Amino acid sequence: MKLNDLALGILVFLAGIAIYLSALQFSPIPGQAYGAETMPKTIAFLSLGLGLFMIGRSLAVGMTRPGIALDNWTRSPASLGGLATAILLILVYILFSNAVGFVPMAFGVMLALMLTLRVKPVTAILVSLLAAVVIQQAFGRLLLVPLPRNAFLGFLW
Repeated sequence: MKLNDLALGILVFLAGIAIYLSALQFSPIPGQAYGAETMPKTIAFLSLGLGLFMIGRSLAVGMTRPGIALDNWTRSPASLGGLATAILLILVYILFSNAVGFVPMAFGVMLALMLTLRVKPVTAILVSLLAAVVIQQAFGRLLLVPLPRNAFLGFLW
């Protein structure tokens, strides 16, 4: 899928507005001049500026209508099935990760996606298991991100 600069500029501008509005809900850190909203607001302002620049440049060269062109892969049922599977797996992770835990869900999601993309089963199993554990260790232990835990596998970390 290809967007012309006017359509992309409009999307970037709207994304900047959405990021800014969501950053307004972040609470400040007591005793500091900046807080959790600082980086999102900076990204929002940069997005707004970039979006306005793209819109202005598109209008200056005579582009008056946003446009979209679909690539050839969008006509393939197998490709659309893979896209639908990826979106479905993301929804499944969102809905069930708190109950199942990060490692089993990440393993299952990655394995299902790799098998959908026709990766050899042994490779898919090994890569999914290794990636789930490495991601859990990197985010859960090093970065202290609170990932969903599984009562059965909680002893591992």
